[in-house]
Amino acid sequence: MKRLFLSALAAGVLFGAALLTLLRTSIAFAADDAPTFHQADKSLSDALAGGDKKAVAALLDERFQWVEANGRIHTKAQVLDDLAQFAADNESGIDVRTVDFLGQVERVLGIHHNQRFAHLWVKNPAGWQAFVFLNIPIPAERPDYSAPPGPPAEADKICENPCKTLPYKPENPAEEGAMATWFRLKNDEWHPNPEDWAAHADDNHETLTPRADIPKLQHVEELAEERKLYGENGGSGGSAVQSMRMFDFGNVVIMQAFQGRNPSAKPTSWNLRVFLNRGDGWKIALSAQTNIT
Repeated sequence: MKRLFLSALAAGVLFGAALLTLLRTSIAFAADDAPTFHQADKSLSDALAGGDKKAVAALLDERFQWVEANGRIHTKAQVLDDLAQFAADNESGIDVRTVDFLGQVERVLGIHHNQRFAHLWVKNPAGWQAFVFLNIPIPAERPDYSAPPGPPAEADKICENPCKTLPYKPENPAEEGAMATWFRLKNDEWHPNPEDWAAHADDNHETLTPRADIPKLQHVEELAEERKLYGENGGSGGSAVQSMRMFDFGNVVIMQAFQGRNPSAKPTSWNLRVFLNRGDGWKIALSAQTNIT
């Protein structure tokens, strides 16, 4: 009887091990079969080219926004109602560069229709979905980067918003961390501090505006030049945030904001920012804006 029991026990152990191996293999295959960002991006292009509204809808986050170069905003529902316009805007692209942010957000930068674009994709339970598509005008004449930065204006002497306060209350620790980094960066621009600003910007950071496309190193050099020419009070904190939203994707936070020189006047720009935490603190990884005209 004892020998029979041991044989049954051994058979059970072997069966359990085989079942565990099968489950692990199934999970691995399921993960491998999940569409990658690049597959999702291509699927969206194909769906737009074919006018497949159902397929497009599945590849857009429910909070998706398409922001034109003039600041006009289209929601997901509006995009689906006029799919041809959205499809025409996304027909081609050159100088396309993609960066993966911790497997949670994908940043795509490039040029199409004589405009820069910044696309953000997010990893949702449903898979990769487009979160925001932003177009930014390209200036008719390339800026003279060799020219020294101008002196601060009278209005730059004070920076309550956005250097000290914002019209938004963080909803979780990730948003709190991103906002704390935002305040630090704004103060480093208001009182030029290139070393500290660089420490709170991701190596992949870029600033996109209707004036220029500025990588991290160039931004740091401009802050150093401002401090050299005008001292510690020689910078600008930028325009005030009139309204904003934040979206938490684990170790990546996306910020969207309307901004203007006067907090009570109509906004003059729509702004998109990305913050991430690679384990060494929250850093900015994208700042992109277009003017509202």
